[in-house]
Amino acid sequence: MRLKLSQLQNIHAGRPAAVLGGGPSLPGDLARVPRNAVLIAVNYHALRLCRAAYMVYNDDPQSDPRLQAAVASTRATRVSPDWMTTDVEFDVDAWTGFYSSNTATWLALWMGCDPVLLCGMDCYQGERVYFHEYDHDAPCFHYPLEEHLRPWREEGRHRLPNVERVRAMSGPLGSIFGLYQEAV
Repeated sequence: MRLKLSQLQNIHAGRPAAVLGGGPSLPGDLARVPRNAVLIAVNYHALRLCRAAYMVYNDDPQSDPRLQAAVASTRATRVSPDWMTTDVEFDVDAWTGFYSSNTATWLALWMGCDPVLLCGMDCYQGERVYFHEYDHDAPCFHYPLEEHLRPWREEGRHRLPNVERVRAMSGPLGSIFGLYQEAV
């Protein structure tokens, strides 16, 4: 029996969450995440570094053998709006945006997490697009930065519940959400 997204509302109220992309900054960002944070992997990348509680993906797992293998083997709760492999039924109007990271951020906020830290989200800028080796190319690797920021700026600021809780650990999304400052 699948969980319903409505059942996850405020399940982690007040706990920090880290939404883990796959960019080159992820290992350094992950080292700064508060110890009690809920870890949410975006696709499969972060699963190489940690054990996440949730794995969020918007893409069809059959489109990428690495994603398919991760979906099949993860112990994380699998969250996807459109695929039969998900453990969570989307029974509420969730913002899935353009990227899996959009869905993951919405999920963290829906679950009541505070703050929600965006980690390893370098928006495919720089010489490397992932922190790990990869042997493929994708059109999104070549989009200008503004194309990656657009969904966050134009839709996310309005569709994310309690958006004021979101902070970027590093990278370009800091220009939209501000950068996380550890408590001293």
